[in-house]
Amino acid sequence: MGIPHIEEAKELRKEGKRLGRAGLSQRVLVLLEQYKDPSYKKAIELAGRLHAIALAARTDSYWSEKCGRGYEMERHDIKIFEAQEVKNDND
Repeated sequence: MGIPHIEEAKELRKEGKRLGRAGLSQRVLVLLEQYKDPSYKKAIELAGRLHAIALAARTDSYWSEKCGRGYEMERHDIKIFEAQEVKNDND
């Protein structure tokens, strides 16, 4: 991880501390509502936004543990996921 990434992670942890458990959770719920019907591109954009929240959650050991659990679950599930063919993605 380069220096800019370290600085970004520090900034995100600072925001995570400011928001606390409830605020971080609320932010995820707001994003889920905003991206309720995403296109392929928007779905990956949402993944990036959730990644930033996961980094912010590192300031709290319990939330960090929950993020880690979700990460490990996805490491397993992504191996067995079968993508469905889609004809068009206009976004």
